[in-house]
Amino acid sequence: MKYLILALISTTCFAISGLEVMQKVEKKSQGYIGSESKMVMTLIDAHGTSVERVLKSKALENIKEGDKSISEFIKPKDIKGTKLLTWTSKSDTNKQWLYLPKFKRIKKINSKNQSGSFMGSEFSYEDIGGQVLDKYDYKLLKETATEYIVQSIPKSKSGYSKMITTIIRKDFSVKNIEYYNRRGDLLKVSTLGEYTTYKANKKDFFLADRIEMTNKLTKKKSILEWSDRKLGLKFNNSQFKSSKLK
Repeated sequence: MKYLILALISTTCFAISGLEVMQKVEKKSQGYIGSESKMVMTLIDAHGTSVERVLKSKALENIKEGDKSISEFIKPKDIKGTKLLTWTSKSDTNKQWLYLPKFKRIKKINSKNQSGSFMGSEFSYEDIGGQVLDKYDYKLLKETATEYIVQSIPKSKSGYSKMITTIIRKDFSVKNIEYYNRRGDLLKVSTLGEYTTYKANKKDFFLADRIEMTNKLTKKKSILEWSDRKLGLKFNNSQFKSSKLK
């Protein structure tokens, strides 16, 4: 009886589950229809040396099956025209294609390579595809007056064993995400900031305009910064076919 009482005392009960927290996070980003933006990607090595790249991106929302997006490098000259097409899937492995203008070749990124680095950055192809709610099991680890801390464990093959996300209670915006490798070591941390309110489809969207991804093992960093962001745009689904990358 003594051990049962101790177990009951040590069990933490929350008024909300980890899944419910993540559902609220997801719901706040739904309804944008389509978007386009300019992005600056800054790569910083362990010695502090930086390289800047400029991209343009567009995305088509599909709440039922999964969003589609295309990112194209426009600077510097040596990678100009390189494009990444991503079909995020709600139920299956994401599909991704990389177009390399130098070779005039479209390369499909298979599932085992999606954990690899995207164009030498600390963002993986899997990160670019985004976190789809149904592909993870969730557990609320901690609840404070200002934050929720949620653990996400992939249900199928992933480059990560788990992720731990800190979410602001007031508006369900993501503060940071810890990524653990398959051995269970802390691999990377992404910090989201410069949140901006955008309006589209009679709804407000509170989106991060800056994400800093820090590799805890190599000490390298990659920063993504958004500008000229527009939501509520309408695109044709045919614009997001792999055959259109050339």
